[in-house]
Amino acid sequence: MAATHTGPEAKHNAYEQPSHKAIDKGNPARFAPRWLVLDDTNIDLITFTASVAAVCSAFLFPSFIKLSVLVPAALILPLRLFFPRPKTPEGLVLITGASSGIGAELSYIFAKKGHDLILVGRNEEQLEAVRRNVEEKYGRSSHTISTDLSLPGAAKQLYDQVIEKGYQVNVLVNGAGLGGAGDTFSQSIELVERMTILNCVSPVQLTQLFGKEMIERGYGWMLQITSVGGFMASPGQNVYHATKHYLRAFSEALSLELRAYPGIVNTQLLPGPTHTQFITRAHAEETFMMAASGAVEDSKAVALAGYNGLCKGKRMVFSSWNSAFTSLAMQLAPRSVQLTIASITNAPLRGWARTKEPEKDQNARRTQEPDR
Repeated sequence: MAATHTGPEAKHNAYEQPSHKAIDKGNPARFAPRWLVLDDTNIDLITFTASVAAVCSAFLFPSFIKLSVLVPAALILPLRLFFPRPKTPEGLVLITGASSGIGAELSYIFAKKGHDLILVGRNEEQLEAVRRNVEEKYGRSSHTISTDLSLPGAAKQLYDQVIEKGYQVNVLVNGAGLGGAGDTFSQSIELVERMTILNCVSPVQLTQLFGKEMIERGYGWMLQITSVGGFMASPGQNVYHATKHYLRAFSEALSLELRAYPGIVNTQLLPGPTHTQFITRAHAEETFMMAASGAVEDSKAVALAGYNGLCKGKRMVFSSWNSAFTSLAMQLAPRSVQLTIASITNAPLRGWARTKEPEKDQNARRTQEPDR
């Protein structure tokens, strides 16, 4: 007699699961690489190659040192100054995690630039506050969808809901995220599962679903909000940083795969620690990084960096020089050093210091003047 699942597992299987045979047969293993594309990846490659060649030439042929410097400069500078020339984002924007933090700030930036919006998040009250701010301060139309993308199948349900309402999403912002500070074994299985789904599964599925439509139209923009933490293993925030490593790697590779589909832009934004409600929801408000490091960034500045990077067609954009330096240092440092530093920065201060409470009521924005 077949077993019947009536517990939490039944909820996870509430949506139809394809068999492993169907999955195996459904993978076409298609790969359409394009190499000779003038994008930021190849410009970086040309810059690196020309710089190394210039240094080697200067050592091998000292009498031609001026020529060895001028020739690479003449090649690199025009590329850096004039290419690539991407098209500015246009049309309807869907933003997940839009009820607070970086997602809310991106909502205001896109609305200011003339976009209509679909605002997605769990907090229906705050989503409604963001919607009112968008419509009253910038005169743009916005629609709210309250859903929890940390549940299995939620990304597909969101996509179906958007399509059923007849919306055409030209810009996708994967901004929703969930964190958790503390020892891995002290975190609940449910928290870790939902963190993994929200930070890994849902953004990948939304990228696939909306990205396929963008490819059919021949244009579209995607902004993936990852983290500088994606460059490091992090005792004290182990699972969270692991999920961000997953999304960072996915987004980087996706940007090169999209060479096969001109007109589609994928940019990942890598913020450092940012002063948002994420801090308190992750119970990290008393960690050294958040409370005493002085490295916590402003969510408005982070959002603006992401928007500007998307407009420039960047594969990767850091929210500040500090976040860029941190990621570079963590990659160059020996793993033992990196792990020790990460462990210290995530250590709790146990009442010695605590970060200022982040703004959590978007209604407060209604009393502020519109951004200029």
